[in-house]
Amino acid sequence: MKLTLLIPVLAVIAAPAFADPLITTWHTKDAGKYARIWQTIDDETTQKTTSTTTSVTTWNRTLFPVNDAGVRAGDQTTAVYGGVQAISYSASYVYVRATGLGTHTMGPWYDNNTARNTLFASWPGNAKLLWRFPRTVTMRSNASYTSAKTATAPGACGLFANGVPLFNTSDTFSYSNANAGDAGPGSGITGSGDGVWNRDAFTNEGPTFDSGNSHQAMESHHYHANPPALRHLLGDSVDYNPNVVFNNHAAVKTNPYTENFNGKHSPIIGWVKDGLPIYGPYGYSDPSDAASSVRRMITGYQKRDGTNGSANLASTGRSTRPQWSITIGGKTGTALTSGQYGPAVSSTFVLGRYMEDYDYKGDLTGLRRYQGLTISGAYTASTDYDLNEYNVRFCKTPEYPTGTWAYFISIEANGTPAYPYNLAWAYFGDPTVASAVTTISETVTSHFGGAPALESANQSIDYNTGTQNISLVWDAIEGGSYRVDTSTNLSTWDDTAASISASSNKLSTMDTTAIPTNLSRKFYRLTRTALAPYESVTGTVVSAGNVTHSFTFTGNLPPDTMPITGVTVGGVTGSVTTYTKTTPGATIIVTFDKTTLTVGQNYTAVLSVTGPPPAMTPMTFTSTNTYTR
Repeated sequence: MKLTLLIPVLAVIAAPAFADPLITTWHTKDAGKYARIWQTIDDETTQKTTSTTTSVTTWNRTLFPVNDAGVRAGDQTTAVYGGVQAISYSASYVYVRATGLGTHTMGPWYDNNTARNTLFASWPGNAKLLWRFPRTVTMRSNASYTSAKTATAPGACGLFANGVPLFNTSDTFSYSNANAGDAGPGSGITGSGDGVWNRDAFTNEGPTFDSGNSHQAMESHHYHANPPALRHLLGDSVDYNPNVVFNNHAAVKTNPYTENFNGKHSPIIGWVKDGLPIYGPYGYSDPSDAASSVRRMITGYQKRDGTNGSANLASTGRSTRPQWSITIGGKTGTALTSGQYGPAVSSTFVLGRYMEDYDYKGDLTGLRRYQGLTISGAYTASTDYDLNEYNVRFCKTPEYPTGTWAYFISIEANGTPAYPYNLAWAYFGDPTVASAVTTISETVTSHFGGAPALESANQSIDYNTGTQNISLVWDAIEGGSYRVDTSTNLSTWDDTAASISASSNKLSTMDTTAIPTNLSRKFYRLTRTALAPYESVTGTVVSAGNVTHSFTFTGNLPPDTMPITGVTVGGVTGSVTTYTKTTPGATIIVTFDKTTLTVGQNYTAVLSVTGPPPAMTPMTFTSTNTYTR
């Protein structure tokens, strides 16, 4: 018997095409994977040198010894999906829900500068983030445009494409002249320091970062600098070697992520609070010519080491501020009093320890911000740079062929983060246009519903002509149980197979039943039968036995979920996962426990809604479609 055709039957939902990068550039490919960490370097080593899985999907930092400062915090007692878990939009805004946890394996984290023998104080947890970004940002496109010089305060300054918060260059502490030392955990110095010589987060906290350059402020997971793990997932010139164990304290440092320029323009890897995109490190050489070569964008900052007319802090001491601290930092002058001096440059207080150890190249002699062949002539690597004092330039990009203001990640050629990393001291635009919010208070359309709403797709089919076994690999949702039904005619289906569980976000199955000799084809369909307990992006724990189903309603439904007082399916109480308003009606994805429902029976969903003032009359809406158990 010769098998001539094998067709998988799949449930496919075609997403609408959008020209808005703010909707389409979020990383949702791995949204069906649990967030994972390695708790210790031994765990990472074991998993990478044996077949044992030692990364965990639930964790509790308080079960481990305290760190050197006597602190420990951070747990995730229920599995949670990593990354972006919902995207919706209106005419004016895009809303993003995320757990704040990466979809790459995170950790381990240590807090020593010399050896990895003390665990970092904090591990991450589900941050339950909801951010709102404007779909239109108005800015002039001339090179002299400057912002209102709003400082990039410590904390989230935006979101990366995987929903992890973007932090600025500061670690929030500074030098205390009176105490001749830096304020900070374990320093014994009251307060955060003088605020004159402000500590650089990458230099001072870098030993606490994992291989993806992430760590926590208590349980708030974030990146301060070049995020190689995210960039690898986005295809942005970063390779990953699964056999390399991360160690940034060894004499020869090791990292599974390595920079390897692929010749392509970087993708958008995040969005900043002023509404501008932030790209990886590679852009068009000529900002006005998308046909020009792609190269690494050169930072507009250098150390104050005496070159190019900069002050040589190793000789003069830290006795003056850099000019940028006046231009975009709001200071009154570069001169300092003796009570404001910083420490002498030494092996302890290395050059680069403080943000004020850097000069903006535009304030120095012999250096030029490159603005393209027409304006600047040929690019000269030894003297030209690309990014202004905000780490921004106006340029054409694949997503913005007519040009946009955009931030770029700053790195050295080998991938080492270069100051100011992601953001400088101040935002380029108005940082009030985007922010974290608590609710969505307008009618929105759902673009992406997160892990529970993901549809399965077949990835591969392999037919063994000798054994006649058929191997199939499907995209799936981690924690999901699935049943594979078969048919030879698409009319009748065998749905008696036992459910099987997905491994991570993949499901591998094998059909060992030989195809009858009088047939040359066989069809397959995949049905999710259950979803294991998980913590949702809002913090609610979804119980075992739950399923997620899309129901359609007609009538004058509310613009959002605020007036909804309940939802049931066959009398079983459910929860609204995604709410998409239509005119009239709504499409609502509901999660509910199917355990007590009868197999083979059809069930509608019923919404209870409190009517508008003044009557506040209770109303009910019944779905026009059903769920079959």
